[in-house]
Amino acid sequence: METLRRKIRQKLNNYEYTLNHPDTSLPYCIEHPKKVAVIGGGIAGISAACNLAERGFDVHLFEKNAFLGGKIGSWEFGSNGEKLRTEHGFHAFFRQYHNLRDFLKKLGADKHLIPIDDYVILFDKNQKQGFKGLNCIPGLNILDLRKHGVFNFFTFINPLSIPFLNLLKFDFEKTYKKFDGESFESFAKRTMMPKKMRIVFNSFARAFFAEPEDMSMAELIKSFHFYFLSNEDGLLYDVLHDDFQYTFIRYCEDFLNKHNAKIWYNTPIHELEKTEEGFMVHGRKFDYCIIASDVKHTRRLIEKSKGLENWPEVTSKFTTLKNSGRYAVWRLWTDKFEHDDNLPFFIFTDRLKCLDSITLYHKMEKTSAEWSYQNKGGIFELHCYAVPKDLIKDEDIKEAMLFELLHYMPELKGLKIIHEYFQHRDDFPAFHVNQYKNRPEIKTGIPGLYAAGDWVKMNNCTMLMEAAYTSGALAANYIFSEEGLQENPLRSVPTKGLLA
Repeated sequence: METLRRKIRQKLNNYEYTLNHPDTSLPYCIEHPKKVAVIGGGIAGISAACNLAERGFDVHLFEKNAFLGGKIGSWEFGSNGEKLRTEHGFHAFFRQYHNLRDFLKKLGADKHLIPIDDYVILFDKNQKQGFKGLNCIPGLNILDLRKHGVFNFFTFINPLSIPFLNLLKFDFEKTYKKFDGESFESFAKRTMMPKKMRIVFNSFARAFFAEPEDMSMAELIKSFHFYFLSNEDGLLYDVLHDDFQYTFIRYCEDFLNKHNAKIWYNTPIHELEKTEEGFMVHGRKFDYCIIASDVKHTRRLIEKSKGLENWPEVTSKFTTLKNSGRYAVWRLWTDKFEHDDNLPFFIFTDRLKCLDSITLYHKMEKTSAEWSYQNKGGIFELHCYAVPKDLIKDEDIKEAMLFELLHYMPELKGLKIIHEYFQHRDDFPAFHVNQYKNRPEIKTGIPGLYAAGDWVKMNNCTMLMEAAYTSGALAANYIFSEEGLQENPLRSVPTKGLLA
């Protein structure tokens, strides 16, 4: 076994791929500061702004909200005479998020990370599936899934299942050419994918806010490679043990202030202008501009901007960006608890109609646990990653989500909702079929203009929060290179699968 493990590690380059090789003989900080506008204060914008400000650039970070963080931002609201905090939804810090976790360590925020006990899926009829103790070696972990009922004997002898080997063959050019035009739903049907295996893969598709019939199979293969088949960290992950404002965003704000960056809160940027000297943003001149806003805002921003007429092929990549379908997040402060003390604080469900996951915040966050102790009740977050087309009204979505919560946790029947915060949105990027080819890249082709976010096209295996951070850091690196400065080192999991 140890010999096989060594060979797999060797084949996968010790589970790490170096994205760049910085020339340390070059200067570290810029001598004559250049002005950079960063539009969007999510992870990608924070990444770009922090990397640039640290090197002496005059950074202006523009954020439409009163807080930084984007999808990991949190904010205060009032309910029944109490002041509470909520956020966009649950986020996991997988252990293969190398660059983002390096950043947390640099900020000193990594001390707030705590591990989850297990990766659990709840099924109907009081059944649940955990993945704790799964063999962590890529390839062997797939065989180990058979013990959990994800595969069966027929899976391995069914000729239609030969395409499953493509999960081990991830290769950017080949995988996207072959599978970006096929949906997960189509792939699952033609391979007679076992039900439990479909549910596991659905959990990956849900992470991208896509229904099975919309999700690109190429993106799903990349996802499975990134999270499961490129490392020995597996499906278990860490979370921040309190509200993001206290455990992450405050550290970012302190870092930016320390390095003299200007943060413009409550300042949406609706247009920019490309000039001969650089850019005009919010009435100010800048040498560089990094667009790090969400796909909906980015699309509108490019459509309204001036001076981009000479680059129609570039601008069309922005204006044809697709956002996700609708999703819903509902946080409930209640007077009851779940009965199963062995449940981790985040659970996937085999949705009946719309409930995809349940987060037990009273088990995870310090401030939530304090409220729970004082009020003798639980705090549950219900998440629907892709709202069914026939659920339009907020009240109908909430009714369906609550019905499924009580189905999986019948002990909560009769609960009293003391506080609630409901969100019904559609602002994630779409990772649907045939989208990859025309995504904008970080280096846009327009001099001085860069893009950053989990929606940009990159040739590295990073996804979600890690993709957002890495894209911002790469945008900063490209500017360092233009200014003759050494880049910051970046890494990812290997870019090819075990059988590629």
